[in-house]
Amino acid sequence: MPIPYKTLFLLEAATDLVFEIKRLDVQSTNPGEVYFWFRFDKATQQLQSLTFVAMDSRSDEQYRTFVQGALQFGPSAGTYTPQLLGTPIHLHLIVPAILPPAAETALFGYFLAA
Repeated sequence: MPIPYKTLFLLEAATDLVFEIKRLDVQSTNPGEVYFWFRFDKATQQLQSLTFVAMDSRSDEQYRTFVQGALQFGPSAGTYTPQLLGTPIHLHLIVPAILPPAAETALFGYFLAA
């Protein structure tokens, strides 16, 4: 079942997508109930929820820390470094931030199962 959402950030590599969404159907003062980060593996079509820890920004650079890894990005590109493997994934920013159909289907499945 589709949920109303807005993609806030979408970063893409040949193998992965990393993105943040805002749920439009949830009215809450708790950001953890409204904003969500995900990593989508294009090969396996698997969606991984990223557990948010912290954020920072300096100049044009944004930094996000998750239990699963760290993300750094600017106006056109970024890097996601998984916690376990530690091999950086180089990403480019997609504007406008519109999820591909496979990622959107996985997103809807995630919230349906939750």
